[in-house]
Amino acid sequence: MENKVLNTNLDALKKYDKHLADEILSINKTKSTFELIQNKNGEYNLIKNSIPLHSLVGAQTEAQKITEKIPDISEKNTIRIIWGLGLGYLADEFISRSNGAIIIYEPDIELLRVVFEMVEFEKNLQKSNVFLTNDPKKLLKMLDMLSDKETKITISFLSSYLSLYKNEIYKTAEFVEKTRGEKQANINTINKLGPLATINTLSNIRKIISTPLVSSLKDIYKDKTALVASAGPSLAENIETIKKNREKFVLFAVGPSLKLLNKNGIEPDFLCIAEAMDTSAQIEDICLENINLIFEPFSNSYLWDLKTKNKFLYFSKDNFLDDWLANVLEINISNNKTIGTVSYLALSSAKTMGFKKIILCGQDLAFKDGKCYAKGSAYEDLECILNPDTNKYEIIARDYESYKHKLLSKKYIEGKYADYYTKNYIKKLNSTIYTVKGQNGQILPTQACYAIFIKHFENFAKENSELELINSSAGGAQIDGFINLPLDKVLNDCLVIEKMQIPVCTLSYNYKKIDDEIANVIKIYKNIIDFTCVTTKYQQDLIRELSLRKSLNKTAQKIQQKIIDILNKLIENYSKYPFAIFLFSSYTNRYFANLRKIKESNELEAIKKLQNNNLKLLNAFTDKCHELLNGLSDK
Repeated sequence: MENKVLNTNLDALKKYDKHLADEILSINKTKSTFELIQNKNGEYNLIKNSIPLHSLVGAQTEAQKITEKIPDISEKNTIRIIWGLGLGYLADEFISRSNGAIIIYEPDIELLRVVFEMVEFEKNLQKSNVFLTNDPKKLLKMLDMLSDKETKITISFLSSYLSLYKNEIYKTAEFVEKTRGEKQANINTINKLGPLATINTLSNIRKIISTPLVSSLKDIYKDKTALVASAGPSLAENIETIKKNREKFVLFAVGPSLKLLNKNGIEPDFLCIAEAMDTSAQIEDICLENINLIFEPFSNSYLWDLKTKNKFLYFSKDNFLDDWLANVLEINISNNKTIGTVSYLALSSAKTMGFKKIILCGQDLAFKDGKCYAKGSAYEDLECILNPDTNKYEIIARDYESYKHKLLSKKYIEGKYADYYTKNYIKKLNSTIYTVKGQNGQILPTQACYAIFIKHFENFAKENSELELINSSAGGAQIDGFINLPLDKVLNDCLVIEKMQIPVCTLSYNYKKIDDEIANVIKIYKNIIDFTCVTTKYQQDLIRELSLRKSLNKTAQKIQQKIIDILNKLIENYSKYPFAIFLFSSYTNRYFANLRKIKESNELEAIKKLQNNNLKLLNAFTDKCHELLNGLSDK
């Protein structure tokens, strides 16, 4: 018999998490026992395995006492994590009193099925600031999307959940603290790449659905050997060994390593690129007709025009719009990762294809002997030195002009900002100098992001202990879980791999659903443009008022508040849509950051400059929205 309550709840949930809705629907029988009872006040209580989830004295009173402990509950820039749904008393209390984002985290999917059959959550789930998940990784993703470095994050729970999930709740608290610590780096990534990644994905959506996936190559190289070539200094040291043993492995090359390999007559089987920015300088003047390209949907649009043997897409659940697009296409990417670095994309692709032995080469993840990249690779001109004046490590370009031409594609080299981009990139590299333990126990300079990549590779090793993982990046950073061995010794016992025809199989999708989603994206962006036009007009009025009155007077403050209210409304209305938030959060983050600087400044000229910067941000935001709409209108 049809359960209307269940169906309406699931329909509301499907709008932003179809996978979870389908999981809930698939449950026919629960392993735990659930019972619904009433207390003397007539309130319902859910009993799970003989444990009441709410107070037997007063469920509503219990929820009210918990929320009353939050002194700033009505503040907007907050995220309230409700650890455990129960029958929803605590969630309802927070939803009615909080103006910030609310994430309900319920680890027990069986409980979600039982409760969804009994309690109407549809209206709450339809609210733009309310989210529900049972996946800790999705919880992290939500925190990334919804917070900035100023966001206050709290975790609240019923006493019953503390008794049931004490360790898990404490882990969540640690996990939240870690998220807060890494948030600024995430904000920088979103600010820099979010709009471009969004435009790349949406403008190429028709090409995406006609391109085979790496998952279609599952186990085609079962029990064979793969070598992942990255651009670290050790790659150059192993070039001759690679040439001599070329037939003993399938070669995956990341973009920056391609020039060195090509210079030495080595042609990879797979080229892996995962960059939203234009990195065509890495592969200029190299024939790719016999090479298979692996890239992510958000990667730069120039990749679609390359003449390659085949193109394969790898959807990662960790990157930009991949998760949303996978839901639209109805494909499962829950086990797909490409965390942080394109080398991880190559590693994950090799695992999918069934390789038993995977060798890393050029994955130094540290600057040994002052070398940042292998000689002959795209960025060979970079060098890490110890500055005697500051006694700190510093990255320089030995040959600045050579580095500039290798960093930037031809169309940017001739532009007036070529030197700005180049010097700014070197400056950015120097802002993240870090040290890590080397394979020989010594301390090596590196970048902070490389230190994070080391952890990612170590986690890969823990999760895939059945694989034989070798690190032949001699003298580089220590990666626990990988065996350190010279490349010639590793390949000595490997057998020749016969050449094979790689199958090309494109999935068939629900094209009506895709068309409907594109229409929805267009509709939402037209609405967003309405917001941006109004805010831009008010911003112009604000700048005019500042010029005339020479102060941040009451009229200017009122105009500023109107802009803030509109932007907050924009965030409230569209933060549930990844295809929107990854674009507009880049601009709203920077706008509000400028407002914080204005609040701290007493200098009128500084305030004017920041307000003019905000006008530029709003204009750029509008331009990006129009660019996206123009791209979609051709689809």
